[in-house]
Amino acid sequence: MAWTIEREGPIPIAALARRAAEGKPVRVGLIGAGRFGTQFLAQARTLSGLHVVAVADRNLERAHTALALAAWPPVKAVARSLRAALDSGGTWITDQPLALMQTPGLEVVIEATGDARGAFGHARTASAAGFSVVLAAAVADALAGPLLAAEADAAGVVYSLACGDHPALVIELVEWARACGFEVAAAGAATRYRPAFATLTPSRVWPAAGVSADHAHAAGMSPRIYTALLDGTRSAVSMASVANATGLLPQARGLVFPPCGIHDLPRLLKPLDDGGILDGLGRVEMVSVLERDGRKVIGDLGRGAYVILRAQNPFAGMALAELEVPIDEPGGYAAMWRPCRMAGMEVGLSAAAAADGRATGCPSVFVADVVTVAKFDRAAGTILDGAGGRTVRGQLLPAAAAMAGGLLPIGLAEGVALTRAIGAGEPVSWSDVAIDGDDPCVRARHEMERMFAW
Repeated sequence: MAWTIEREGPIPIAALARRAAEGKPVRVGLIGAGRFGTQFLAQARTLSGLHVVAVADRNLERAHTALALAAWPPVKAVARSLRAALDSGGTWITDQPLALMQTPGLEVVIEATGDARGAFGHARTASAAGFSVVLAAAVADALAGPLLAAEADAAGVVYSLACGDHPALVIELVEWARACGFEVAAAGAATRYRPAFATLTPSRVWPAAGVSADHAHAAGMSPRIYTALLDGTRSAVSMASVANATGLLPQARGLVFPPCGIHDLPRLLKPLDDGGILDGLGRVEMVSVLERDGRKVIGDLGRGAYVILRAQNPFAGMALAELEVPIDEPGGYAAMWRPCRMAGMEVGLSAAAAADGRATGCPSVFVADVVTVAKFDRAAGTILDGAGGRTVRGQLLPAAAAMAGGLLPIGLAEGVALTRAIGAGEPVSWSDVAIDGDDPCVRARHEMERMFAW
């Protein structure tokens, strides 16, 4: 019997309905009109309790295209300013993201650019201006999410991860399990991964993704985004966000990506001492939907997320088995999961929750970091191109290990030059690159590290 968890969290449906009835919808600004942002817009137009006041994208044509794909009424997309949009109920389109924070009236800013530096700056500016932030760029959260959360709290607004993205989905499952009184042995999500993917580059990513280059181009799929998805970087930043929001820990060796079907989740994702693959209880891990030889895992988790529960007593373990929850009976480990995620189509839930003073996932500790690792041998002087590029990938590590090694976060590994030769598979340290110490993101990262006394 396939057990999944339906969303039962604090979704403010009644609050949205009340706002609609009062004629005071939640006022939202969207930064980033890519695929994720377009999915949000497609659903937002049907939510009467939510008003998309502005859409900002550096590429104005992309913003107009996103609204057209979302079947946005043309008459609603002609506001000439943010103030005009607020007054008329329409939507303003701009190529200046920071302009959203210069006029009072917004309540929530959704940051969906996917760019670490840009997203970090937008989130910080929005909080300082008194707007709650929903961040869909997990790479920015992995870089300095705890700092952004602390600053938002000090400003009296909400900093939240985005529903529909893997981190918020996994966090929800963890919170559900803990609220039910279970110990969480492990949590994570599924992805398409093989060890050979660690050296993928944008020029050769499509065969590994299982699509043709022509189809990818026609569908507007970004080679950099898919490279980061497949080479392990996106998984690393997602699990760092989960760990820093829940207190679950990375494994000492980072992510293992075991091929695993739903039926094997409670058998594999438990501590080594109990016959599993984990360093101990309370870990984050991604599972692969591909066997190491490329065959599809039987009964895979698709694009879903999971949590492994541990029964606290024999009766609870027996009750789980009676309820036909998949369980590894000798150890009392059981699996619950959600079989899919709906990406930007769910992020309206986060916007509504933020307007109601709640976050759908928020970092509070710094236990996980994503460090930079060279994909190939690189000579001194090489300019690194960051997540999803040709030169480096991200690897999840315990924050203590990353700090002790002086390792460079993947969110800062774009546009910086190596000062020495680096070998394939070698981690890149701060001292290996020429980096501007006055860069706002660099200063913010060091500020966050000091918050946790590293």
